Amino acid sequence: MDNEKNILPLDDELIDYISLNKYLTEDTERKKKQTFLEFEEMGGQYLKEIERKKKNKELKQVKLIPYILKHRNDIYDEEELMSYSFEDVQNIYDEIKKEKKPAIIKFLYFVFNIE
Repeated sequence: MDNEKNILPLDDELIDYISLNKYLTEDTERKKKQTFLEFEEMGGQYLKEIERKKKNKELKQVKLIPYILKHRNDIYDEEELMSYSFEDVQNIYDEIKKEKKPAIIKFLYFVFNIE
């Protein structure tokens, strides 16, 4: 039984093992490179999408600022509003819009419990 454990494969079998090992190593490297390229491509696409969304938010923010300055110029200035995030500027804009509603609209909102 000890002799069976120490038996080396024949030369033909050894060549097959070496070729199989070489093929598997090359295949693994190819797949690694392909996966890396796919990740790099997807990362680039995601970064472009993030930049595009950020630019759109900045454009919307620039459109909201004149209205805020018109109605709350004593509290905010343009530089300060530009330093805020889009969400903060949007909240300020919404508050001003809500305050500037006519009294009849506010009354109807109160009666019908609309926010």
